[in-house]
Amino acid sequence: MEPAPKSATLAPFIDTLKVGDGMGHLNLTLVPLRGEGHGHLDYTLAADAIAAGVLTVTEVSEGGSVPHLAVANEATKLVLFLDGEELIGAKQNRILNTSVLVSPKSRTKIPVSCVEQGRWRYAAPDFQAGGYSPSKLRARKSRDVGRNLRASGQAMGDQGAVWDEVAANQACLGSHSPTMAMHDAIEQRRESLDGYLKALPYPAGARGVWVSMNGGFAALDLFDRPETLERIWPRLMTGYALDALAALNRKDPPLAPRGALHILGRVGQTPCQPCPSVGVGEDWRFEAEDLVGQALVADGVCVHLSAFPNEDRDGHAASRPEQQIVPPSRRRRNRRTPRDDVVD
Repeated sequence: MEPAPKSATLAPFIDTLKVGDGMGHLNLTLVPLRGEGHGHLDYTLAADAIAAGVLTVTEVSEGGSVPHLAVANEATKLVLFLDGEELIGAKQNRILNTSVLVSPKSRTKIPVSCVEQGRWRYAAPDFQAGGYSPSKLRARKSRDVGRNLRASGQAMGDQGAVWDEVAANQACLGSHSPTMAMHDAIEQRRESLDGYLKALPYPAGARGVWVSMNGGFAALDLFDRPETLERIWPRLMTGYALDALAALNRKDPPLAPRGALHILGRVGQTPCQPCPSVGVGEDWRFEAEDLVGQALVADGVCVHLSAFPNEDRDGHAASRPEQQIVPPSRRRRNRRTPRDDVVD
């Protein structure tokens, strides 16, 4: 008989957090999370490493493989890729399936999903940092990746579901892309997105943020130190704002910031299953009736934690009414089978 999988909770990483005053713009409310963490690791963010020329992300081969990318890290320190961040270029744009810490001076294959359904040709030899995924897309991907990790140890998502979420967001935003690229929606609604960014600047000293949208819990992101959140704030906010814009016409009452304490408590109490990571550390996964999420834990440090409401395929939250985030209407698209190890 195989031993039962070990479990843990995130309570030690959450119990020291302090909830700040909420700040809002239109239908989006953010509550900053502050407090000392359990140490931090010395790493460079992937976007900064790419810009500095010490990190290269390419297709795994000339033919490519939709769910994997090749990473060459020439830096002398760890490099952090974040769950949901976008990489644009090569044969099609991708997003990270989970947060990954890449070792110094190493070669690694990272798990990704496609967010550009209509292109499979080279636009550039390698990838550059792009935007950030909407929280609804990250939530669905988190659930699918978590189930696959627990079952097989592979951080694989549901490619058809990712395409569905990208299409639904574009439909609600009224954006158009010939290749169904998430990045095109970001660029086409840049002025509106910038309105959220200007109204909701980085809250000094925060290393996490609890997000409410249209009266319901939408997302929670927590990092090991404030510097990381401050650095990625504009891109992370763009992801939140994409969903907020898509549901802007709703008139739901706002959710009180004290709801953040309830969600934090639930995340801290929910059992996690530590799973293998393709990089340094472990990928802790959790799923309850009302919550789903993950955390990258390395050397006793919670580098990145994210949590979302757990919704079924039709967008109905399993949580109690006061915790629900009401999703935008969705446009169903015919799914195409994702290509794995495709050769042109």
